Amino acid sequence: MAFEKTAFLSQVEKELERWEVPSASICVVRGDEVLLAGGVGQRDGGSLPSDGDTLYQIASCSKAFTATAAAILATEGRLDFDAPVAEYLPAFRMHDPYASTHLTVRDFLSHRSGLPRHEYAWYGTGFSREELMANLRYLPLSAPIRYTFQYSNFNYLIAGCLIEAVSGMTIEEFLRRRIFLPLGMERTVAFSEEMRRDPNHALPFDRDIPYTTRGLRPIPFYASPAEKPGVGDPTAAAGCVISCARDMAKWLQFNLSRGRVGGKQLVREDLMDLLYTPHIDTGSGGAYAPERSMSAYGLGWSVYSYRGRKMVEHGGNINGFSSSTALFPEEGIGIFASVNMNTALLADAIVHDAADRLLDSPEGNWHARLRQENETLFQSVKALYASFGGEAVPGTAPSHPLEEYAGDYEAPGYRRFRILCEDGKLRMDFNTFTSGLRHLHYDSFATEEGIGELPPGLVLTFGADAKGRIRTLSAVLGSEKGLAPIVFQK
Repeated sequence: MAFEKTAFLSQVEKELERWEVPSASICVVRGDEVLLAGGVGQRDGGSLPSDGDTLYQIASCSKAFTATAAAILATEGRLDFDAPVAEYLPAFRMHDPYASTHLTVRDFLSHRSGLPRHEYAWYGTGFSREELMANLRYLPLSAPIRYTFQYSNFNYLIAGCLIEAVSGMTIEEFLRRRIFLPLGMERTVAFSEEMRRDPNHALPFDRDIPYTTRGLRPIPFYASPAEKPGVGDPTAAAGCVISCARDMAKWLQFNLSRGRVGGKQLVREDLMDLLYTPHIDTGSGGAYAPERSMSAYGLGWSVYSYRGRKMVEHGGNINGFSSSTALFPEEGIGIFASVNMNTALLADAIVHDAADRLLDSPEGNWHARLRQENETLFQSVKALYASFGGEAVPGTAPSHPLEEYAGDYEAPGYRRFRILCEDGKLRMDFNTFTSGLRHLHYDSFATEEGIGELPPGLVLTFGADAKGRIRTLSAVLGSEKGLAPIVFQK
């Protein structure tokens, strides 16, 4: 099955309808040739077509840009991947003293720091970049350093702050001046406000039936409460890049040329190779993809064996956008796809379908397989969070009148949980999330459906002091093995 542009785009158009996704941005390169750089569908979900210049948020596909930024500094002799981060950031402290003094740039870029996601210690909090860095000392590790792969946006917050300290520029300015402009990525930006001002951008969408692949509703762009004009998202280094198909084609070619652009070696070849070198095993290559094996993480990239060929890839998801960027370095092939739909594996399906065509591999039936995998993913997320509370014990009741659970609960490194008692029912307010609470059993309550990014069924357990007064609230705010509940004090 060879790559034929017209047939491929026709397939994408059909799949957008099947997946109920408004639009896609796609580029495909082979060596020096750009085979495709364009858009399919309507970027606004209505009448405005997507094209090669339409801006999409690429989310965590940005991590490869941050790793490349570090490689630029290493090329210039200003940064050592194996030096402790504390040498560059003297005030750097983590919860574990040994980790504070021994973790290196390489450890954070490869997600082997022992730091779990702690997603709700940054997402929607409004903490500044400086506050998040200071809060690290309160966030417990869930594994020894260099022991296991644990994906965490905090790892890239740290890497970004290190790049800022070494370069004297914000991470956004460094990306613009040292990567976007040299590569000729003229439309690519690092501030979401710039995207929203641009007349040619895709709008974010989610499902109107939560945790399914059906329905369509517009949603707001994600913006941290800490953002303001000229001040980007505090975790920008983990996912701030906003780009278009034409620009992403240049990014793919830069990577395939091993760091060379316009006759200039921007990054040393051995350092570009290092970014694609497996640093830690990540387990299954993707349960839905037996064609992918030997799954590992490099620096800003995942690394696989795909049908016996080396595949370098990274996905990305942020409110209303899902993306995938893939390279086959030995074949000189690069593919990028982004769709304006939240948590949609359609971008992955487009990339894998294009790869099979370019590699002249058998038809992988990726779209049907990944639609089913998307449904399975949603159900597993719901089941995961429901499992934290275990089986509900029937016939139990709260030990206190509901109004006694109300109050503010605080934990170092996190925003407060506010529990309200209204009309005989408990409600919670946490970061930017609000939800009703249903009684689960004893002094445990669970969040209800429809609360944005906070998963349904999250269990909050209250505790009393020796005098019987409600004084604590605990919740498991992550899925990593070994992560203890976070305890908030009233």
